[in-house]
Amino acid sequence: MAPHLPQMVANIAADLQVPASCVNVKAKTAERLGFVGRGEGIATEAVVLICRGA
Repeated sequence: MAPHLPQMVANIAADLQVPASCVNVKAKTAERLGFVGRGEGIATEAVVLICRGA
């Protein structure tokens, strides 16, 4: 994922019309847990927090 993170940040920032410094993307592995960790499948999760400026 690491090679793709800068472009992901840029795309999200452009879509939301915010500076890239306001966007954070993290990736992690399944640590060999379950079907994902065994290489039998993939999984994704997205969490978004959007705050309106005061």
